[in-house]
Amino acid sequence: MKKFLVLVFQITLINISLFSQKYEQVTVKAGMKVVDCFPFNDRYRYSQFVNGRIQLTNGVAADKILNYDFLTGEIEFLRGKDTLAITNGKDIRHLVIEADTFYFYKGMYLELISGGAVKVVLRQYVKLKETQKKDSYGTASSGSATTSYGSLPIGGDFHMLVANEDMVFQRTLEYYISEPDGGFDMYNKKNVLHLYPKNEKEIKAYLKSEKINFDKREDLIKLADYLSGL
Repeated sequence: MKKFLVLVFQITLINISLFSQKYEQVTVKAGMKVVDCFPFNDRYRYSQFVNGRIQLTNGVAADKILNYDFLTGEIEFLRGKDTLAITNGKDIRHLVIEADTFYFYKGMYLELISGGAVKVVLRQYVKLKETQKKDSYGTASSGSATTSYGSLPIGGDFHMLVANEDMVFQRTLEYYISEPDGGFDMYNKKNVLHLYPKNEKEIKAYLKSEKINFDKREDLIKLADYLSGL
C-alpha cells in the first residue's frame, strides 16, 4: 500500500511539473553573440530542416525544406548550403511543415493548435526579458529590456549581434484566437468577451463553471470548442 501511495505521489509531482513547466532563461554575457548561446534544438521548432509546403494567396504552392526559428521569429528554408528566411510573408496563405500548419499574421508566424470554427494558434519566440548592467565592482543589476533595447527587432539580424552588456532571454508562448474576419487576437478573457458581445453573460458563466485557465492550453482549446457552438 505504501509503495502504491508513493507511486501515485510521484506521478502527481510529474504531472504538476509538466503543467507548470517554464522555459529556462538564457543569459548572453557581454561580448558574446546571441546566436552562440542557443543550440540548434533550443533555437528551432524541429530537430532538423524538414519537408514543407508554402501556399501563396495567388494559388501558387512551393515545396521547400523548412524550419521555424524561435530566435528570429522567421520560417527559414534551405537553398544549397545557405539558410534563408522567407521574405514575402504577406503573400502567404499558410505553410505546412510536416503535419503542422502556420499562418503569417501582422509579422508573426502562428502555429495552428486547434482548427475548429474558432481557431487557436500559438506564437513561440525568444523574448528579451531584461538587460543586466555591471558596476565597477562587477555586480550585475537588472534593467528593463525596453529601456536599453526598446528598438531591438524580433527578426532581422539581431541574433547575430554581440551583446555589450549581459542580456537575459526566454522562450515565450503566446496564444491567439481567430476573429470572424479571419484575423487573430490575443487569447484572453477581455478579447473573448469583445469578440462575442451578444453572448457575454453565458460566456462568463461558462468560464466560471468550467474554471477556465487562460494560461492552460487544454482549457483554451476547450473554450474555443464551446465558442464554436454559439
